Amino acid sequence: MNTINTHYRLSYKIEDEAFALSQASYCNLYISLTQRSIRFAVADTVRNKFVVLEDYELITVFTPLQMAEQLRLIAAENPLLQEQQWNVVRVAFSNQHFTLVPSTLYDPAHQQDYLRLHSELHELKDVVRSYRHSELEAVNIFAVDAHAYQALEDIFGRRQLQVVHQTSALISSILHHTDRGPARQMSIFVERSYVTILVVNQSGLEFCNVFQYQSPEDFIYFVIFVMQEQKLNPEQETLSVWGDITHDSSLFHILKKYVRHIKLGKKPADVEYSYKFHDLFEHRYFELYSLHLCA
Repeated sequence: MNTINTHYRLSYKIEDEAFALSQASYCNLYISLTQRSIRFAVADTVRNKFVVLEDYELITVFTPLQMAEQLRLIAAENPLLQEQQWNVVRVAFSNQHFTLVPSTLYDPAHQQDYLRLHSELHELKDVVRSYRHSELEAVNIFAVDAHAYQALEDIFGRRQLQVVHQTSALISSILHHTDRGPARQMSIFVERSYVTILVVNQSGLEFCNVFQYQSPEDFIYFVIFVMQEQKLNPEQETLSVWGDITHDSSLFHILKKYVRHIKLGKKPADVEYSYKFHDLFEHRYFELYSLHLCA
């Protein structure tokens, strides 16, 4: 008997009428896993179009094990996670356990050693994986929770499962869509309790890190700290913003107080979206859409 309680709710769902699970063999399933949410999107690779999005909010979930349990419960009821014929299943994990290493220095046999310089690893609790950024000539080495990883393998098997760190999806998308002129550009991706900050210059990625915040004051401290460290002027630079932030939120208000020029980002442009996506804020679900670029 299943004794695990349900601690999730479906907060948003859209599905194009033209989509059917019988099309799964030429569609990609994208999944975003965080401690606060589990999100899915489906992209039709023939039409190069997003056709499904589902957003599950996790409630009173405090540990990776609990998140993995909720993923299994959702899978038991959700046809998207029961389908086994997807072209690709690509999953992004959000955490602070990652590091970028130049491709010329990367040795797969030592990826745990690279990561231990930046993160405390637990052999029984963490699974270490990597993703190669050809556009950066760098490798993103990251750890994911073993319980969640095992849940994904149990649901989908290994054949079609691709796992990346969320920063890789963001890096790929921002590098692809940012006009890299002489000026350096700073972008942030906002989650509940975490903010990813990236700086791009003419040559590519210059800075990427994930910070945990507890309050709006923590949040703006990290943003301004990085701007100062990167010698970017809050009075002059334009800050591009994506993620779970709204115009009337305390985070947005404190951003406006300290950064003069704020631009809410847009969806990736090299893919189409069902008309049902048009009512969504352009800057929301960027992490899901960006998985389309992590080939």
